Amino acid sequence: MAKEFIYEEEKYQIDCSKSVTSAGDMDPATKTILVDKDLPEKFHEGIAVHEIEERKYLLKGHSYVYSHNEAQKKELEFYEQKYGKDKSLEVLKEEEAVVLTITRRHSTPKKNKILKAEEEIPEVSLNSPAIEMRTIQQAAFEGKRYIIDHDERLVGTLVDVYEKGNVIYIDRDVPERFFEGLALSELITRKFLRKGLGWSAAYVEGDKAEKDYYIVKYGAVEGEELYNDELKFQAWKFEQEKKELKEEGGHKVIYEKDEILPK
Repeated sequence: MAKEFIYEEEKYQIDCSKSVTSAGDMDPATKTILVDKDLPEKFHEGIAVHEIEERKYLLKGHSYVYSHNEAQKKELEFYEQKYGKDKSLEVLKEEEAVVLTITRRHSTPKKNKILKAEEEIPEVSLNSPAIEMRTIQQAAFEGKRYIIDHDERLVGTLVDVYEKGNVIYIDRDVPERFFEGLALSELITRKFLRKGLGWSAAYVEGDKAEKDYYIVKYGAVEGEELYNDELKFQAWKFEQEKKELKEEGGHKVIYEKDEILPK
């Protein structure tokens, strides 16, 4: 059963009855915060604050990394009010450790079977969104031009978008052949977030658009192979990231300005 939660004089519902791939999500239409059923109750309200605040920044056109970091700060403020300043950061770190366990579990891609030529060709919309990669540094989508920044190290994602600055960030280790699909997926995801969908539903739309795009552009077999290769790369990258973060002292719950994407 959903629990009522009031934040900044707004009434929300917290629903923790189901699995949530990103640990937390939000349905803006019903003002419901979705929290993964495996998350301890002590973190539910903090996650709710995070989802509310993160969405505000995303809808203003900021990158996910920046939005997430700002939401972490707001969540820390909330925990300070609830648990006191001395204990608040400890609670946030504990929550982050649990969240990373949940999201890692859900985000490891399944090894999909590569489509064989004789197998049924998947149903694909011929009107699927198109992205035009003009050069390795630029992309055009729905009449808007973006600069591709491939110099940054991203944490927890392969692609991010700073819509206010027309920048698409792609992790520096990502092979060029995945650029257009990742960029399209993230742009479509953001588009559906603006339409009022939660993260999970918007991500499904972005993922579908990417897969359809690959198949329309490269054909059923090559498109499916490229999509699956990207999933395998993502799984490898996240495993490498876990090792690197461990060597560097672990994932930080709040990053300094010079450690994350600026906007």
